[in-house]
Amino acid sequence: MTKKPDSGQGRQAREGHMSRTVISSMLRDARIRPTPQRVAIYEMLKGTTSHPKAETIYEAVKGDFPSLSLNTVYDTLQIFAEAGLIRKLAMKENASRYDGNAAPHGHFVCVRCGRVEDLRPSVDRELERINLLLKDRIDGRIIDSDYRFYGYCRECENETIRSDSKEDRRRHCSDHLNNT
Repeated sequence: MTKKPDSGQGRQAREGHMSRTVISSMLRDARIRPTPQRVAIYEMLKGTTSHPKAETIYEAVKGDFPSLSLNTVYDTLQIFAEAGLIRKLAMKENASRYDGNAAPHGHFVCVRCGRVEDLRPSVDRELERINLLLKDRIDGRIIDSDYRFYGYCRECENETIRSDSKEDRRRHCSDHLNNT
């Protein structure tokens, strides 16, 4: 099978570096009017892997658009998600996070700090393999899948270990003092 040459627009989208002209063109292709606010919101999302909340996006963009409202940001994100340009991640805390990478992929969510990280591509490939194995066993047609793993990110895990160690030392010292 011959690999098609990569368009500059597709490569830029994957790499997260897109000019406002390219973004405007992508929005028009999706039948979305490319207002300066929409372009800025999309640009911000494509430039981060932090999976921000709408409020974070609003704070990042409002400096350039003082009349921008949080409601406009929510509406714009909904339009982008419905057009398949971004992924909306409904989270346990009843707040959505947004991902500029619209391709199916999994996430790791830290239950302590709330950080949302993309899984490694090798893990995503394994999950896709599992999807293919299971698709015939599911009554219905799968149109999307969303894998999320919950736990402690490295920083929070290290902090938990340090605080557990301190607590163990305190408990040991307290037990020792009480036994003397």
